[in-house]
Amino acid sequence: MMVKEFFVSLLHYFVDITTAVLIAAAIFLTATGQQMNSIILWEILLSGFITALPSAVLLCFDTKSVRLSLILWGIHFLVIFGATLLMLKAFGWCSITPLSVLLTFLAVVCIYLFTCSVHYLVDKKHASVMNQQLKKRYSNAEQDK
Repeated sequence: MMVKEFFVSLLHYFVDITTAVLIAAAIFLTATGQQMNSIILWEILLSGFITALPSAVLLCFDTKSVRLSLILWGIHFLVIFGATLLMLKAFGWCSITPLSVLLTFLAVVCIYLFTCSVHYLVDKKHASVMNQQLKKRYSNAEQDK
């Protein structure tokens, strides 16, 4: 993978993950009636970067094997889940209990689905545009013959 592609991927994952975490935090804070401290915004940005890094590394391989892709996705999910638990403890967001682990798991699943959906929609749009351009190019080439 090229360095430029890695940084573009890192940026996309950072934005998507950070957005999803902000949404999750807003829902949680609203549901519990808690106020947000300004330091939490910086922690959310840091957590977005920390979780975007393995995303950019593990999910950007162009694998030809479905099995290898599934293994990478599984490893990725476990790394993200583990990193999230560590950040919850390090940032003091919550104590680690069976309930907090379950809720964190569900939050990571939701954030994971959000991020995957955003990437799917963006990639689908790019593929559609590229297909239209290819059709236009080849239809023009055949008319020139």
